[in-house]
This record gives sequence, structure tokens and C-alpha cells, in this order.
Amino acid sequence: MGAGAEFSPQDEYMHEPTDHPQFNESAYYNFVDGDSGFATLIRMGNRVNEGHAEVTVLLYLPGGGAAFHFERAPIEDNSKFDAAGLRFEVIEPLQRMRVTYSGDVRVMGSGTELEDPKKVFAENPVKHLELELEYENTIPVYGLGSSESGESGIAGAEDSIATGHYQGPCRVSGTVNLDGDEQRISGLGFRDHSWGPRVWQGPQYWRWVSGLADEKNGFVGWVSKIGDERQPDRGMVLRDGEVSFVERADISSEYGPAPHYPERVELTLHTSAGSFEVSGEPVNLVPLRNRRGGEVARLGELVFRYEFDGMPAHGISEYHDRMIDGLPAGMDEV
Repeated sequence: MGAGAEFSPQDEYMHEPTDHPQFNESAYYNFVDGDSGFATLIRMGNRVNEGHAEVTVLLYLPGGGAAFHFERAPIEDNSKFDAAGLRFEVIEPLQRMRVTYSGDVRVMGSGTELEDPKKVFAENPVKHLELELEYENTIPVYGLGSSESGESGIAGAEDSIATGHYQGPCRVSGTVNLDGDEQRISGLGFRDHSWGPRVWQGPQYWRWVSGLADEKNGFVGWVSKIGDERQPDRGMVLRDGEVSFVERADISSEYGPAPHYPERVELTLHTSAGSFEVSGEPVNLVPLRNRRGGEVARLGELVFRYEFDGMPAHGISEYHDRMIDGLPAGMDEV
């Protein structure tokens, strides 16, 4: 993958759904405060052919707790991201976005309580959340596609993850108010936007490992496997304000005992500008999951602290696995 992809401002808006039964248009936003461990992860995926939007609102609280809301909210069309109190607005295409949420969340003393979501939604205390965040891209958005520019979907995964996709690091500012406890947000995070089929049980696994040291230094590594084949590695390294794109990613993770959550990651990102080393340990974890047709895909959403090319960094990484006999499909490989 060479120079940054050329995306149209129109790509920032909604796309015409195909007739694929699991057509999905989604947008994702995160933020991490490296000092306190407070973080946010917000996603909406419009599955208009199934008549609903997947709405995820997640706060990581200092000390390992979390606050969470998930809902399959009814939608009639794919005209906007606006459901269940969550809304995404374009302020300036490919540059500035606004995220707002007004609604309830379930509060957990430990994010891993969500291993039993039925219990969490039945028993955990409810608090009201008001959130307003603005995201401003710090570099031009880029893709993870097969073409030289990185355009199109995610390389090798167009039939199960996305036929169109871009992402990028952002400045993040705004407020998060949890039952009257307001925090002013100023820092860094990532966002992405994708469209096309989203079959959560399609890949065997993926690893999206991301981190930022500051506005001029950060990284993303992407590795995935669909069927029996490892797909092309992708990602980005931002070093001293200069962007280079990942040609190969070497990754190894250490896992704990059942239910086998990751406890450490080692990553080498090879680019035309050189090779860059990343090591990290999670400070908070929330396991999400999708169950369909008797198969379970687990998405471990982890706040990591890293050392990146000699610098401290932090970010949210996603460990997606098909669960096979209680084991993550990628545990022995990545």
C-alpha cells in the first residue's frame, strides 16, 4: 500500500444499500486518556436490510470499571446515523465530525462482567449518560484496501467485513456527563467508516492494534484470517508527522487462562520507512460478542498502554475471534 487513498467527501455520507442480507454501514469513534485510563468506544452499524441499527456506547472507567449500552434499534432506511439516542453528524467531510448520545448505560465494577451480558442487563445499576464529542482528523483518512492507494474495502475481506472503508487518528474534544459527573475531554482517538457486508462470523480472527503517543506519532496494525488464509497485513505508522503504510505486520500475543483474554502484545510494523516495534499490556477490557446461527464471534475491546518506538502510547485495540469449543480461533497464531 503506497500513498494515502483519495476519498471523496461524498464518502463521508451514507451509501446506497446492496441487497446483501447483512449489508452494514457503520461508523466507529474512540478516545483514550492515557493518564487516567478513561476511554470511550462508540459505534453504530446500520443493518437496514434487517431493519435495525447496532448501537454500542461504552465508557471505560478508571480502575477497570465500565459503563455500557447496546441496542438493536429499529430503523427504516440508511439515510443517517441516528438511533437509540446516538447520533453522528458531519461538520466538515473527511475532517470534522460530531458524536452525541443521550440515554442510559449499565455500570460494571469490572468490564469483564460483560462475559455474562444477560446478568449485566438484568442486575447492574443504571445511570444516565450525556455525551457530546467532536472529532477532527489529524492526518488525511486512509484505507486498508488491496489497491496501491489503500482504497476500496479491507484487503481480502470485502465479502465479510467491508467493500468500502477508511479510518484515521483524530483530535477529540467535548464533554461526557455520567449521572452529573461531568468530564471535559481533550485528547486523541481514532475513527472509521465502512460499508458493505458485515458478517461477524465470517473471519476466523482479526487484530486491530492501535495507539497514539501524540499528534505526530502513532500506529495501527491490522491482521486477519478468513477461512484458511491469512489476508494481507495493513496499517499505518505516523512518526514525527510523517505517514508510512504497513506492508507486513508481525504480531504475537500472550493469553491468560479461560476465557483466554489477551494479556500482552508484541508487534513489528514493516513499512517503506523502516520497521517499528510496539509492545503493550491491557489496562481495561470489555468483551463484546455477536451470536448468529449457533456461532459466536467475540470482540475483545481492550484499552492498551504501549511502548511504541521508544515512546509511551495508548489506544484501544480489538481482538475479534470466532469462538470454537470455548477457544478464540486466533489464540495460537496471533
